[in-house]
Amino acid sequence: MARKQSPSRSSAAFNVSTSPNRSPVVSQIPPSLSDSNKSVFGGGLNWNYWGKVITFFVVYSAAVIWLFNDIELEVLGEKKTGYIPRFILTISYALFPTLLAMHNIQTRRTAAAFLYMQCATVLMNFVTSIAWYRNPRELGLLPDVGHDIAGEFPQHLHFELFGRDITVESSSISDNIILTLAVVTGAYFFRKPNSSDIFRRFIFIYGTLENMRTCVVCLTSLPDASAVCRSLTPIGDLKSGASSWGVINDNYWYDIWMHTLMILIPVHPVTCGDMIFSGHSNTALCLALIWHTYYKWVPAKVNVVKTMVWIATMTACALLIVTKVHYTLDVVLAFYFTVTIWSAYHRLATEVNLGHRFISVWWIDAIVIYPLMEFLELPLEGEHVQAPVRKPRDEMDLFELQIMGMHLDDEEARAERDQRRIRRRKGKGGEDEKKNE
Repeated sequence: MARKQSPSRSSAAFNVSTSPNRSPVVSQIPPSLSDSNKSVFGGGLNWNYWGKVITFFVVYSAAVIWLFNDIELEVLGEKKTGYIPRFILTISYALFPTLLAMHNIQTRRTAAAFLYMQCATVLMNFVTSIAWYRNPRELGLLPDVGHDIAGEFPQHLHFELFGRDITVESSSISDNIILTLAVVTGAYFFRKPNSSDIFRRFIFIYGTLENMRTCVVCLTSLPDASAVCRSLTPIGDLKSGASSWGVINDNYWYDIWMHTLMILIPVHPVTCGDMIFSGHSNTALCLALIWHTYYKWVPAKVNVVKTMVWIATMTACALLIVTKVHYTLDVVLAFYFTVTIWSAYHRLATEVNLGHRFISVWWIDAIVIYPLMEFLELPLEGEHVQAPVRKPRDEMDLFELQIMGMHLDDEEARAERDQRRIRRRKGKGGEDEKKNE
């Protein structure tokens, strides 16, 4: 186990003024954390270039629709038209811009993280589609503490608004809260100077959580918490109502691929049987943690904005349990995994930006984790980085404050080592004088 300096591509220079009680007032943020990218597009748009790209996509989309729109495709037992263009264009719109961004040195790291998340999303949706057929629907709802506390909750809520009767599906309330939180988060943080860094970290962490969910969602199949989902799931050959692997292998692979593509479009967003762990909670918690980490520090006991975000997040997660979209276990595990992965990533990012390496297991840390983190966090050779930005303390976020605090710890440790060397030299000099006498 060893801590050493990493061979970073960019040294993080600091200039911190402190008061006697060690309260930093102004900090010079390292280049990798400053406004190196004005937006996720990498600082300024070349409208001539992007105009050509947009024109190409318009012509390409029209050609795909004209060529393939009338072709029939069997989708979950029904012959339908118009699905092939949707599949092709969905994949194209996701993949082509990512590859174009990979070609640009200014956006390469963000594009690589986005490509990683796209691959993780496809793989997770594929496994989720398998879970649809592995749902042991005949076992019924399992005993759950959260469901017991909440009791029976109506599937639909009816109320009057401006003289009109409104009916809302209960299970969609949490979806709408998460969607609103996503829109507000994107609108607010897109304008920040370090939006590219925030976006890159978010999509990499989210992709990692999707990979973790992919690994566990089919290991142990629980009956879906939703009665509607249990009724929609195809009846399998097992006594529990699930389909055995033999039946899936013989009959369902085509339907599984179609189901995967339909989730990606999306035209068939309903997924059932994918209980452990909650993807809704993952999304809500990642959005809340963006606010928690990157919204400015407030010198008060309560940060009103962060508190409101966490209330909305907890409400969405609680409604997943109350409306029986998920079991309590699914939501609790989502909390554990999301907070752990988020904290681990930002701890490693802090280490990398300060030039540290903490090697515990050599073949994991030295070969995989730190090289990957250095690629994601430090500017590439040839990537334009603006001069460091000086910020007052009350304009910093938690990540910047953490880096500044660790830098001060390094400075204090270095000063203490220097003092020890001076004392040793003085002591050695005094001994030499006594010997000469």
